[in-house]
Amino acid sequence: MIEHNVAEVMTIMTSSTQAHSLLEAALTAAKTNDFVLARHELQAADDALTEARNAQTTLLTREARGQTVPMTLLLIHAQDHLMSTVTYRDAVSEMITLYQKIAGLLAEKTSD
Repeated sequence: MIEHNVAEVMTIMTSSTQAHSLLEAALTAAKTNDFVLARHELQAADDALTEARNAQTTLLTREARGQTVPMTLLLIHAQDHLMSTVTYRDAVSEMITLYQKIAGLLAEKTSD
């Protein structure tokens, strides 16, 4: 791998991994009805994903300018990890919303 791509590839992987862990924490918080923490963890995951996407954009910009960005297994793995984490983020966000709605419905039923 060309040295100047290593930092971006590693940032994509580490930031995506961090985001995935934060999403796990967000989902765990939602399961225990701690929706403030769940939204906080979701925002932190979004911040990590932004960092990963910024590194990805750097590589895309290099390629758009005609510089060679070699397709290595490591880069492909990083891209795969980023995209699966983005998909997971969307699913976790929906699950948090559903847990919150269920908690609200259960609270209404209890108050009846």
